[in-house]
Amino acid sequence: MHSLKTVNEYLDFCKYNKRLNEKTLKAYRIDLYQFLQNANPKKDIPIKEIIERHISRLNINSKASTLKRKVAVIKSYFKYLEYEEIIDANPFIKIQIKIQDEYRLPKIFSITILEKILITAHKRLLACDSNKPKYFELLLSAAIVELLFATGMRVSELCNLEIQNVDLENGNLLIMGKGSKERRLYIANKHVQNIMHRYLGKRLSMNNKEKFVFINRLGNRLSEQSVRNIVASMAQQAGVQQHITPHMFRHTLATSLLDGGVDCRQIQKILGHSSIKTTERYTHVSLEMQKAVPFSPPTIFSNRLKVSNRNFL
Repeated sequence: MHSLKTVNEYLDFCKYNKRLNEKTLKAYRIDLYQFLQNANPKKDIPIKEIIERHISRLNINSKASTLKRKVAVIKSYFKYLEYEEIIDANPFIKIQIKIQDEYRLPKIFSITILEKILITAHKRLLACDSNKPKYFELLLSAAIVELLFATGMRVSELCNLEIQNVDLENGNLLIMGKGSKERRLYIANKHVQNIMHRYLGKRLSMNNKEKFVFINRLGNRLSEQSVRNIVASMAQQAGVQQHITPHMFRHTLATSLLDGGVDCRQIQKILGHSSIKTTERYTHVSLEMQKAVPFSPPTIFSNRLKVSNRNFL
């Protein structure tokens, strides 16, 4: 029935038919191998009971979001077994699972903090000789923080952004999102366009054959951890006490757009959310912010970093 062989066949199906990325496949592999290890089926135990026991074990130490993902992976695996006629019926039909959702607001930072980070990035760039090796690193850092807020892209999307998908003449980027879904974003802001022009000009002059936009000092694709380190370092140099991550730029943009009157459906398209429910979380963040302080968009957002409703196709 279910075995290491069938699990690996299912993972191949996910890779070649569903075209899932390596990061997702790795998570699927861990979850399914864990299921096989814990299940250890015996002839006298029905598969339904094996699954329920496994979920009960997961329920002890797993967060609701993690439990939800692990159950979804196992459920999808058994659906595949049924589709391939490896099993007669999907046991999940008779299994009732109720997982209490965690209510966690997306973490954001204030526009004042954003202003500090951007000003610091540009000040350091202006103070450096353009002929020095350090200049490229500073240009890279400035381009990253500008682009993260201007587009709200995920850190994985930023690292996987290819040169061929950047059209600065028309001010747009082709983003490869989760599940290999494409979306096109416009960079309406001239300051962001300018820093990207400068970065790409320097980047292309290096005659590096790497297809990705953002590279490290060795000329290889910039890793997600490197982006996290760059953002954390930039925040620290700006005197920001709060721990800042790349994903918080995404959350902060969404909340700022919502407070600026942009429709939730438009924000959904910009961020590439498959479900509107994911985007609607930001309405709760916005309400919490309004309870704390009356929202008054500072100059940097209302003038310098204004994002138009044409920020997506």
